[in-house]
Amino acid sequence: MDSEFYRSIAHESSWCEVSKTAIRANVEILRRRVGEGVILGIVVKSDAYGHGLIPCAQEFLKAGADWLIVNFAYEAIRLRQAGIEAPIYVCGNVSAAQVAMLAEYDGIRIALYDADVARAAAEAAQRTGHVIPVHILIETGTHRQGLVTEEALQLAKLVSQLDGISLEGIATHYADIEDTTDHRFAHQQLTRLQEAEQAFRQAGFDLPIVQSANSAATILWNQTHAAMVRVGIAAYGLWPSKETYAKVLQTFADRGEGFIPNLQPVLSWRARVVQVKAVPAGGYVGYGRTFRAAYPMKIAVLPLGYHEGYDRRLSNLGYVIINGMRAPVCGRICMNMFMVDVTHIPNVQVGTVATLLGSDGEERVSAEQLASWMGTINYEVVARIHPSQPRYLVETELAPDSQPLLASSIS
Repeated sequence: MDSEFYRSIAHESSWCEVSKTAIRANVEILRRRVGEGVILGIVVKSDAYGHGLIPCAQEFLKAGADWLIVNFAYEAIRLRQAGIEAPIYVCGNVSAAQVAMLAEYDGIRIALYDADVARAAAEAAQRTGHVIPVHILIETGTHRQGLVTEEALQLAKLVSQLDGISLEGIATHYADIEDTTDHRFAHQQLTRLQEAEQAFRQAGFDLPIVQSANSAATILWNQTHAAMVRVGIAAYGLWPSKETYAKVLQTFADRGEGFIPNLQPVLSWRARVVQVKAVPAGGYVGYGRTFRAAYPMKIAVLPLGYHEGYDRRLSNLGYVIINGMRAPVCGRICMNMFMVDVTHIPNVQVGTVATLLGSDGEERVSAEQLASWMGTINYEVVARIHPSQPRYLVETELAPDSQPLLASSIS
């Protein structure tokens, strides 16, 4: 670990490190996968999956991403106010009231499935002089956002009659592509989208962009790439799921091809020890007395807890890495602190750096491992790291292989 860097942030008690090196490597992998003729859209919603919206957006664009994708109008506005001029696609709900704010900025396109929003967008765009491109969402089986093809065609007709907005494309979202290695349903969804595309073109609508590919689809199936891909979790160096990883191994091994992307985790999360203390045999640690020392112990206190995003489900279960060694969590995770066992670890003192997520020496805590302990997915692990945790852009060495550290691989 970079001791000079840690001295430079001596005022921080806990922080996240965002690897510019990893971002560049992941974007390069994704660009090779889709080619130069496909728009590479990177999803930076939810504070860039907890990695930091503005710095990550800037780094993704420097690395060669074409578009940025957000979920909410306020995220798009934050990007524009930060001076980011790249095309932005708002893939979530935009209300009729919010399109007036978006219309103040050029180059922001929206997902559309509501005629009232279309009318409001046209009115707002006419006031500002901008044109708002829209992507009509097609219902193919997720039953979340979107319209069946007949309704989508009616909305497209309305869009064609309104000044200030233009039909740029259609889109859909896969329901379970990450949750299984049996992708028959996802293939059915792709077929429905292609049928909708054909219906639009037969009705005389020009469709510059048809889009459906998330991270898993981008990695697995080039037939989903079309004109644009929407890559989220993979851009941050995390596999969408162990099923996706298994399917990649199966698919490309069967074909004798070599595309197994060496995804590089972008985020590390660290904290400084704020106290080291002795616990006698029989002593309790933390709320509820859920942990009792079976022998004389030495524990370290870390200054963050479930408010900062270190989940309470990790109580008496997880571990951090200190001086290259595992330090198990003792007792319940508190709102703003938690305790770990450092009895077996030499040279632990106030200020010693602990790794909550990431690598230290030969040891690593992955988002997948944390997710396994928590009973959730790696998305939630990183996305819920609180914005109060500073994000620092750093240069790092690349990891040698891409295999996700899954619960089954922990000894």
